[in-house]
Amino acid sequence: MSRVVPTSGSKLLYFFFVCISGLFLYIDLNYKSFEGIKNFYQSFIISSKYLIKSATVEPIKLLYEITKDKSDLINENKKLKLELDKSYISNFIISNDSKFFVDEEAIKNFLKLNNIEEVFYLAKLQYFDTEMYLCCSKHRAFIQTYNSNNNRIGSPVINQDGIIGQIIYGNSLSEVLLLTDIDHVLPIVSGDHFCNARGSGKPETIICKYNNKLWQQKVVIGQNFYSSGMGGVYPKGILIGKVKEIREVEENFTEFEINLISNPLASNVVGVLESL
Repeated sequence: MSRVVPTSGSKLLYFFFVCISGLFLYIDLNYKSFEGIKNFYQSFIISSKYLIKSATVEPIKLLYEITKDKSDLINENKKLKLELDKSYISNFIISNDSKFFVDEEAIKNFLKLNNIEEVFYLAKLQYFDTEMYLCCSKHRAFIQTYNSNNNRIGSPVINQDGIIGQIIYGNSLSEVLLLTDIDHVLPIVSGDHFCNARGSGKPETIICKYNNKLWQQKVVIGQNFYSSGMGGVYPKGILIGKVKEIREVEENFTEFEINLISNPLASNVVGVLESL
């Protein structure tokens, strides 16, 4: 491969630029003539690095810090929520334990006032369809006994106010047919008046119907009715409720509604009596 031999003109040009460069170097070393330019260059380099870092590295670093802070905050919130949940659970247990003993004593007082000596078992109200109870004719509740897993089908169920129904199905988790269910029948009595009261399908209300020719004495508003003890389900002499409405439904027949003194929603702890 051949090389181009420098001409005399190119040599002179090269020599000229070398001399010029030497002259600039001499002037810079002796008179600092290019100090401003060098400072401007250094400043430009520093500024450029700062701007590039601010535009690229700093946002990434800031995003990382924000993500890290957010993660720490989430973990702290989870920790606080866990502590709060533990506190709620502790308070709930304390509150329900206290209410449990209060309800147990209330049931015992009810039995004592009504001279009922049957053994009873405490149970917890596990499920109650409030919408069905308020709107429809099927009134049921589901309870779970605390201390007994024996089959209690047919046993009366009470709370601190009075009778609320009877167990019709189940074992440890039992289905209770409430007094207000249209399929429930309760023999009740008041003086010489006796009837089989049926559930009305309305909250806290049962219905009786009687023949005026058989009952010489009329029923009056506010009259008390009690369990008769007939039928072999409920103890005798327990106050069921008071007459709140009377109406003539057919010739010689009168129908009246009784407002129950017991409310199945009054407590989530109930008593299950042993079958009579």
